[in-house]
Amino acid sequence: MIIDATFPYKTNQERYICSLKIVDPSIYVKGKENEFATLVLYAKRFEDLPIITRLGDVIRVHRATLRLYNGQRQFNANIFYNSSWAIFPLDSNKHEASGNSSKSYSQQPSELATLNNIRQWAQKYFAQYNAVAGDTTVTLSKAAGQKSDFDVVAKVAQVFELDEYTNELRLRDTSTKDAWNVLALKLKFPHIKNGDVVRVRSVTYDETSTQKKVLLLSHYSNILTFPRDSRASKDLKGKVSDDKVDKAAINGVNATILTEVDKAHADLPVTSLQDLFHNIETDKEIQERTTFRTQFYVTRIESADVKEWTKSYDKKSKKAASFKGTKGNAGAIYQVSFLVKDVSTQFNSNTYKILLYTHDGLGANFFNTPADNLYSNDKSRKKLEEYSGLLTKFNSWVDAVVERRNGFYFIKDTKIAF
Repeated sequence: MIIDATFPYKTNQERYICSLKIVDPSIYVKGKENEFATLVLYAKRFEDLPIITRLGDVIRVHRATLRLYNGQRQFNANIFYNSSWAIFPLDSNKHEASGNSSKSYSQQPSELATLNNIRQWAQKYFAQYNAVAGDTTVTLSKAAGQKSDFDVVAKVAQVFELDEYTNELRLRDTSTKDAWNVLALKLKFPHIKNGDVVRVRSVTYDETSTQKKVLLLSHYSNILTFPRDSRASKDLKGKVSDDKVDKAAINGVNATILTEVDKAHADLPVTSLQDLFHNIETDKEIQERTTFRTQFYVTRIESADVKEWTKSYDKKSKKAASFKGTKGNAGAIYQVSFLVKDVSTQFNSNTYKILLYTHDGLGANFFNTPADNLYSNDKSRKKLEEYSGLLTKFNSWVDAVVERRNGFYFIKDTKIAF
């Protein structure tokens, strides 16, 4: 079972290497959580090595050699010669490999039994122990004092799409209130999402960053997720809160997501505006779905007059009318149009309309205040004017769940985080 792994990388000898830490019931002894063996895979091509994304997956290796290195077991496998590997996911009861180094592979009955036994043991292992191999793991509170590579176990509090190729991960643990930032290439780490508990392997502290706390990845660094039911995952998810917006910290220098989505949509992938508005005709998956999660920045809000953000809605006639010149707040709803852009659309000349229309209940809690007659309710109007300024501020982003109805996208299950 894999408890740590590098990302495959190239050496000076024109070889590619992937180094893993592995355990099984024969080597792991209760009370000695740092007991493990090392497996080093060598190949001539990058694609011949496994890309490990999850802790707990089971690896099968054929024709490896064993030696002792610094008193520790090290298995070496030359994929360019005659060795081979196959990866089997932990969270499955099937025997098919999720990846392997050859075009085909076979399994003997004894190997199937071994795989089943390893999986059953691995589930108990992760439920009982933190499964952190070695002594290189430090808490985020001590990251700034490290002079060499170290590892971090943390919760991904936020995944922010920095540009077309890069996500910025906001990491938190129990040792500090501060969030730390890691730039992660989408191509290398497409599997990371909000709420994941991860082991970030081989990072360094960025001493040059003065405006925020940053960890740097190397070419061999890796980001591995813990099994959902593991002890480490449950501990961090239970003790580390989601990223919250501090109004005092919104200064336009650092990108800030102003909103939070309902936990029911926490695992929903982020869909770009390009896909929502341009690729829907060719993407069957988007065509078949009605609910999406998207991230955007607001270029303009219609109406420009905050007092017109609410309307009086008549359910019988299904018509909305301005509160101007009226008393009371009968049938008050929000009717706001956000003109938006995102990373995928920032270089074209279009803007895109996302609607906050609450006549059917969608998005009613977005502004954290009930719809009212804003011509008479000065307190609510001032609050919404503040929100208007923040939503259109440079580097302010909205993370929203939207529902497609009749070709339009309506915000739902989303609210401003303060």
